[in-house]
Amino acid sequence: MNKTTIKTIAAAFALALTSCGNEPPISESKAVELIIKMHEADAIMFVTGYNDANLRGDSASYYNYIFKETGVTKAEFLETIDWYTQHPERYKTLYEKVVKVVNAEAEKQRERDDQNRVKAANDIWNLRSYYNLPADGMTNPIAYEIPTENQGTYTISADFTFYKDDGTTNPHLTIIADYYDGTNESIMTNGFKKDGEKRRFSAMIKTNPNKELKQIRGWVLDHSETTNSKHVDVSDITLLYTKE
Repeated sequence: MNKTTIKTIAAAFALALTSCGNEPPISESKAVELIIKMHEADAIMFVTGYNDANLRGDSASYYNYIFKETGVTKAEFLETIDWYTQHPERYKTLYEKVVKVVNAEAEKQRERDDQNRVKAANDIWNLRSYYNLPADGMTNPIAYEIPTENQGTYTISADFTFYKDDGTTNPHLTIIADYYDGTNESIMTNGFKKDGEKRRFSAMIKTNPNKELKQIRGWVLDHSETTNSKHVDVSDITLLYTKE
């Protein structure tokens, strides 16, 4: 969002009405929201192939949709813009808040993009990433075994939804580092709740640099021997590797 964009919007509407009173008809926060939505709508118009029937057409149609969506009338918006153009200091404050919101959203998107790139680069999980139990096995512990000789830190993670009728006894997530000398190290995570809510759990292990690593293995949903049925959704399984 730049100053030219906001001035363009103001130029389109500001002279339509002459406001009166000490405050504009809509709040500053609502004005910020509307200006940002209009800027986004202008961008959408130029996306080739965009076919939302609610937003298809010229700028006026886009803005009418925004007015309907936000519950603000066109007259209220016109009068508000006119009021701000007659109060330069308040207009400056409004503009600064618009820029702050846009910059904050842009930073969040950059962070999400960076996280996705890191995940793609470090995720060595090469098996199925979604399981529905019991459809994928009444007592399936979701075993995994991934050969790797790279020393470092490995983190197995997944989203779990345990339903109230789940029969898993002592459910836990396990990660094991196997070494060529026949030894191994393991980490277990538990604390699952059977309430139908999705939660993400992880188990992390740091390999021993003094030993030769053979593989990382374990069970995404291990259990005690008394388990005879499960009702769990397991999704977005990842195995992230971080080099020392």
